[in-house]
Amino acid sequence: MSRMSKLARVLLPSGIALVALLSAAPAPPLQVGDRPVLPRPGVLRALFKAQLELVADYFWVLTINKVGSAKNPREYRDVYYYADLTTDLDPRFAKVYTFAGITIPIHLGRERYANVEESTQLLRKGASHLPKDTSIRFQLAYNLMFYEHQYREAGVIIDELAQDRDAPEWYSALATRLFAQAGDFETSMALAVTLRDGAEDEETREYYAHRVQEILQEQVLRGVDAAVERYRAREGRLPDTLDPVVKAGDLSGLPTDPLGGQLFLGEDGRSYSTAARFRLEIIYDEKTHDGQRVLPKPRATTSHDPASEP
Repeated sequence: MSRMSKLARVLLPSGIALVALLSAAPAPPLQVGDRPVLPRPGVLRALFKAQLELVADYFWVLTINKVGSAKNPREYRDVYYYADLTTDLDPRFAKVYTFAGITIPIHLGRERYANVEESTQLLRKGASHLPKDTSIRFQLAYNLMFYEHQYREAGVIIDELAQDRDAPEWYSALATRLFAQAGDFETSMALAVTLRDGAEDEETREYYAHRVQEILQEQVLRGVDAAVERYRAREGRLPDTLDPVVKAGDLSGLPTDPLGGQLFLGEDGRSYSTAARFRLEIIYDEKTHDGQRVLPKPRATTSHDPASEP
């Protein structure tokens, strides 16, 4: 019999009224407008020790209802408190962590999100209580990647998930990308080389051999970025190309691109290579009006700018 079926049989009719009373405000009351007024989990454990799973089901229903009625970031944040209470009562209630963790963050525009901290906190709680639940751990890694930009921790989680025999093949590739974006090139390179040397087919071997070169390229580009930043800090402005950075001595010369491309300075003040559409990092969905990803463009095109050459 499912959890919900048992809930209906036990709580109807008098049980519903009893559990509903649990939603009354505790004393002293919580601050109005800051968070919803909910009973303390310790009180519920003391009163309903033998029926704790059913009480958790009740607050799970309230969590779902709260999602259905939420209309703004604050109301979506309130979902966290219902989900947190539910999982305090039943820490192994796996679906609560993923459902609420995915639902709580709200896009505010311009790549800004509300309620990220609450979402991540709930997912960390789930990963702590259910360390083998791959859905919870992957969603936690997603939060760390896209919301919090904690790339190395996300890479560690994805790399661990990749060890499962049923894990998608792209998990390992994602882990190398995350380590590289975090600046942990040693770990990224070691993982890519291991995957390359352990590949059982030529296609996979070639993929990770290329990834090794991408990691080396990203190291080069990070070094160029640092030189450009030194130039900007001293001169008070960004150069239009990489030539002034070399002439000023911030770069001893333009480095060789491991992938054979030519380096140029993008409109955003970062360095890029003509050999790669994007750098080795998580690609965000910045798109044109017709749905195409926005490609990096040089700040200026001159006869000395590598990006101007075929």
